[in-house]
Amino acid sequence: MIREQERYFSPIIYFFDCIAILFSYRFGIFLYMKAIEVLNPYLDKIGFSITFSFYWDRYLLALPFFFMVFVFFYQFWYGLRVLQLKKIKTMMIQVAIPCFLTGLIFVVFTVINPSNRQDVWFVLIFILFSWMLLLLNRFCILVYLRHEQKKGNFIKSILIVGTGARARKAVKVFDNNPGWGIRIIGFLTNDQDEIVKEVSGYKIVGLVDDLPRILEDNVVDMIFFAGGTDSTTQIRNLANRCEMVGIDFVLDVSTLLAKTIGVSTAPMDGMSTILFRPLPYSPEKLFLKRTIDLAVSIVLIILCIPFWILIPILIRRDSPGPSFYVQERIGKHGRPFPMYKFRTMVMNADKILEKFMHLNEMDGPVFKIKEDPRLTRIGKFLRRTSLDELPQLFNVFRGNMSLVGPRPPIMKEVLQYRPWQRKRLSVTQGVTCLWQVTGRNEIKFDEWMKLDLQYIENWSLTLDFKILLMTVTAVISRKGAL
Repeated sequence: MIREQERYFSPIIYFFDCIAILFSYRFGIFLYMKAIEVLNPYLDKIGFSITFSFYWDRYLLALPFFFMVFVFFYQFWYGLRVLQLKKIKTMMIQVAIPCFLTGLIFVVFTVINPSNRQDVWFVLIFILFSWMLLLLNRFCILVYLRHEQKKGNFIKSILIVGTGARARKAVKVFDNNPGWGIRIIGFLTNDQDEIVKEVSGYKIVGLVDDLPRILEDNVVDMIFFAGGTDSTTQIRNLANRCEMVGIDFVLDVSTLLAKTIGVSTAPMDGMSTILFRPLPYSPEKLFLKRTIDLAVSIVLIILCIPFWILIPILIRRDSPGPSFYVQERIGKHGRPFPMYKFRTMVMNADKILEKFMHLNEMDGPVFKIKEDPRLTRIGKFLRRTSLDELPQLFNVFRGNMSLVGPRPPIMKEVLQYRPWQRKRLSVTQGVTCLWQVTGRNEIKFDEWMKLDLQYIENWSLTLDFKILLMTVTAVISRKGAL
C-alpha cells in the first residue's frame, strides 16, 4: 500500500540521483583543478609544482558509474523507504551508505594500482557533493508530495471496517504518518446502535452491509479490515465486493492470528497487513504509462497549436457562446474532475436535454442520438472527426485522464451503475478505449461495460499501443461516431 507509492516515485528519484552524481563528478574536477591552480604559485617558490594529470588516474572515470550502480541496488534491491522516513537523520545515514561504498572502491583502486598517484581530496569533494545532492533530491520529492497532498493529490481515501482496539490502532498509525497520504473517511460497523458515533475523532458512517451505498456517496480507494477474529465470512464477502468494484482490500492479519511474525507482506509501523489487489498493475508499469501520457500529450498539444487557434474562431462564428465546454466527469474511484472539450452544441444544451430523452438511441443510463438537434453546424463536423475531444489532451497532461482508458462518465450515469459496472472506475479514465475502436455508439451499454472490464483485466502497455493505432483507424473511417 505505502510501498507501491515508493515504487512509483523510485524511478524519478533515481533519475535525479544520476544527474546529481554526474554533476558532482564534474564539479569535483572543477574545484580540484582550481585548487591546483591556486596552490601552484606557492609550491613553485619551494621548488615543487604539481599538475592535474600528476594526480589523476583513468580509473577515476569509473567512480560515478560505480556510484550510480550502488545507489540503484540500494534503492531498488533493498527497498529504500524514502517516503516513510520520519527523521532527516535516518535519510542522511541511508544516503551515506552508497557514498561509503564509492569511497571503498577508490581505496581498492589505490591498492591495486599503487604506481599511479590519486588525490584523495578530489574523491572527498566528489562524494561530499554527491551526498548533499542526493539528500536534496529526496527532500525535494518529499516537499513536493506534501504540497500535492495538501491539494488533494496522491491521497488514498480509506474506509476502516471495525471499531475495536485494532481499528483505533490503525487510526493512530495513519494519523501519526501524514506523509503516507491516507485520508480516513470513517468506520463501518456491524452494530446499528454505533452509527453516527465517533471513534478516535472519525464518524461511523454506516453498516458493513451499507458499503454499496457508501461507495456511491464517497470517493473510496481501499477498504481496511480491522474487525474481530470471528469475521472470516465477512472478510471473504468484503474482499469479493472490493474485487467486484475494483478497489483495494487491506487486511490487518492480526484480526486472524495472534502472532503475525513472518506473515506480513506489507508492514506499516508495527501493523502486519496483507494487501489484496483486484488488478494486476505494478507501480513501475503505471509510472511508465503516466510518463508516456505526459510526453505524448505535450507533443500533441504543441503540434495542435493551429487547431487551438482555428477551431475556437469557427465555433464562435457559428454560434454565440464560449469555444470550450467544461463538464464535470467522474474519474478514478469516483473522483470528480473538469473535462475539457470544444463546444459542439448550442448554449444551455444541458437544460433542454429532457425534451429529447425520447430520442435516445443508447440503452442503459447513457444518452446519445445521431441527429441531435442541439448540435451546431461546426459541432457536427467536430463530432464526426472527433476533433471536439482534442482539449482532453490537457486533462491527460494534468493527470485527470490517460490516453487510453474507459471513457469518463457523468455522475448521473454512475448513480445508475450496477455493482459490477463500478469496476470501470478502478483505473484512470481515458481519451480512447476499446469501446471507441470496436463500434463505439453502435454497441449496447452492457457490452460497452464488458469491453471496459476486458481492458482493465487484461491491461498492458502493448494493449494501449494497439488501441491507439486502432483509434487512428476508427477516426479516419468515422466508425460508430455520432
